[in-house]
Amino acid sequence: MKKMISFVFCFMFVCSFLMSAETAQNVLSPEEKAEGFQLLFDGKQLSPEIWQSAIDGYPVEDGVIVCRKGGNLMTAKEYGDFVLRFEFLLPPGANNGVGIRAESPKKDAAYHGMEIQILDNSAEKWKGLKPYQFHGSIYGIVPVKRNAEKNDYHKPVGEWNVEEITASGSKIKVVLNGETIVDADISEFKNKPTPDGLHHPGLHREKGFLGFLGHSDPVRFRNIRVKELNALTEEEKKEGFELLFDGKTVSPEIWKNDIQGYPVENGEIVCRKGGTLATIKEYGDFDFRFEFLLPPGGNNGVMVRGGTEIQILDHFHEQYKNLKPYQYHGSIYYSVPSKRVPEKNDFHKPVGEWNYEEIIIRGTQCKVILNNETILDADVAELKGKPSMDGKEHPELQNTKGSLGFLGHGDPVRFRNIRIKELPKYTLPF
Repeated sequence: MKKMISFVFCFMFVCSFLMSAETAQNVLSPEEKAEGFQLLFDGKQLSPEIWQSAIDGYPVEDGVIVCRKGGNLMTAKEYGDFVLRFEFLLPPGANNGVGIRAESPKKDAAYHGMEIQILDNSAEKWKGLKPYQFHGSIYGIVPVKRNAEKNDYHKPVGEWNVEEITASGSKIKVVLNGETIVDADISEFKNKPTPDGLHHPGLHREKGFLGFLGHSDPVRFRNIRVKELNALTEEEKKEGFELLFDGKTVSPEIWKNDIQGYPVENGEIVCRKGGTLATIKEYGDFDFRFEFLLPPGGNNGVMVRGGTEIQILDHFHEQYKNLKPYQYHGSIYYSVPSKRVPEKNDFHKPVGEWNYEEIIIRGTQCKVILNNETILDADVAELKGKPSMDGKEHPELQNTKGSLGFLGHGDPVRFRNIRIKELPKYTLPF
């Protein structure tokens, strides 16, 4: 009887787990919520508040969008710089596309915008295609990286694939099942013919509609979500966040000091000459959110309250193998070490990928969250009157207000999505 009860319990647990896994489709992960992603499809309907044009050609079946009649299914909103994530399932020989920065649902996005090709490369009927026509290519413009031995990084026909498309200024990046298959700068085609020899009047549009470009092949889509770059989400607007960078200029109305050392390149601030890039405004208690991308060995820092530094570092690089505990990424430099879990890469994304960080300071409390993991949660009041970890005095820890900024050493660390919300002031000093 006990064995039967145990069996029933295990069976129910497995069923519950499988049902949970199934219902996990078409939702944002906690990390995506923190980063500002928005769902474009809830698994139930194509909302006319989100989508327009060929809605009838893409019915929802069993929680996925299925291209039936096809046509151009476009967003109601225009997007400029963004990260688009989705999953797709190809039947044999299928053809579709993703329109980005498209001028209109009524025009061909491949020419009045851009089309990122969706295609079953393995089908016999496509064997004579041009390099710029295979899956993932910017149609007619940029060929995709291919690898026949690895099925061009596709899953077998009939299985789900994961794709991410990033548009940042003139840079377009396509990642298929974790493999970068396009990483291009379309500005190269401003003064030279396109590979297909045709006119692409919308190639250099700065914004436009997103969507799917169907030919009635029953391609399936799910888990469609998008994050606008250098823009506030509706939730952040309601909460009182402000943008410190619009993706175009390091505004002298917001920033001061070494502005020239941090040029804007394709919607990102890049530390070139380095130095201190500081806000004109002083902040006391705040919630500061940003994204950063580290080159190998990259070193920078976030200045808070005019002096205290929160470390930004590729501390896995060989040159940093002998660091002190208070010098690793996320630490309050010289004062409080960050949490480390080497087997999880200390919660960093691989070098060359974007990380999300949030620094929250209220009173004497300082919290650092890296990719949705809290790596520092300290009360610097506990340091008052005690020697710091480096044996030196750090009076800046007692600042209650000051400029915020980046502390560069010339390493080309990149920053984007920089926003801040001031918090009600605590009565205790920092």
